[in-house]
Amino acid sequence: MDAESRLLSIADPSRPNAGRIYDYMLGGHHNFEVDRQAAETVVQIAPFMSKSLILIRWFLGEAVRRLINQGHDRFLDFASGLPTMEHIHEIAPPGTRVIYSDIDPVTVEYGREILGGNPNVRYVECDAGRPEDLLGSGVPEPMFGQERRLAIGFNGISYFLPDETLRHALRTLYDWAGGGSSLFLCDADADMSRVTDKIKTVFDIYSKIGQPIYIRPKERLFELAAPWRIEEPGPLPLDEWVDLGKVYTPEEQAEYGGTGFFGVIFRK
Repeated sequence: MDAESRLLSIADPSRPNAGRIYDYMLGGHHNFEVDRQAAETVVQIAPFMSKSLILIRWFLGEAVRRLINQGHDRFLDFASGLPTMEHIHEIAPPGTRVIYSDIDPVTVEYGREILGGNPNVRYVECDAGRPEDLLGSGVPEPMFGQERRLAIGFNGISYFLPDETLRHALRTLYDWAGGGSSLFLCDADADMSRVTDKIKTVFDIYSKIGQPIYIRPKERLFELAAPWRIEEPGPLPLDEWVDLGKVYTPEEQAEYGGTGFFGVIFRK
């Protein structure tokens, strides 16, 4: 599928969309019946997937709180989805500047409607695989001024990007960001040769809606993210980030052919 066809697929409200499936699993209301049906199919095949998607959003909240405590007050977020359910601007203190972005124009329009006239938040359309389109758009300067020490969110999108696209995106952000910037993201640590047939069926669903999933071991992610440096406490399973103890059973973890979803914060 070429880039134009992929975008048309994402923007088509008559076809399931990964972002709206995610919204439904989070308990949101900005989704269509076709998204709800796809989400229920995924959950029937792999019931723990809804738990995983909720943990991804909880990790975002924990990362944002940590970065705020480190003095960050400017956030640039990619593949933001809908700005509901404990998103950055709801967690951060008043005055924090946030730019959200998403490839789906339907999501962007919904997002702008939800945000209303909040002067400290912008929502723009951007493909996370091409962050240069946002960085060169003229949007960051009015929001951030000349300050480029940013907290950059790349949460729940890495596994929708092939390796070279992900490498390009993360290096572009590194080169543009100022010293002391942070990058927080989650990915799925998995070996495709060990992924179970159950999980492969889930991957097939996403491929059919034009949003294939790319699986990689976490060591490969770290190679792609260089020269971003891993910050303490290092890569942790999502349930450890939010201090819930062990959320996944060993059987559920084994489905991924690895340790499953993890979160990590990088520093420039």
